[in-house]
Amino acid sequence: TCRMEKSMPRCVPMARTCQDLTCPPGSRCQMDRTMPRCVPVKLTCQDLTCPPGSTCRMDRTTPRCVPIALTCQDLTCPPGSTCRMEKSMPRCVP
Repeated sequence: TCRMEKSMPRCVPMARTCQDLTCPPGSRCQMDRTMPRCVPVKLTCQDLTCPPGSTCRMDRTTPRCVPIALTCQDLTCPPGSTCRMEKSMPRCVP
């Protein structure tokens, strides 16, 4: 930008801000002293939509969709049968 110094016009660098910087997806702008920088966004389970039958859990610092562990409380068995867990899955057995 142009600035007058002692009655003389002079070009001086403009102070950059985050408004001057477009960051790629997965990052956001953050001021580092006087310079804007793109830094990775730390995602949480609030940023992730999991499909039905799964839920979000944090794997260290990364949110991941994991299957919901079903139990006999999630299964309605027909009359004459009952629910038993077989290999971590609920099953209706006579």
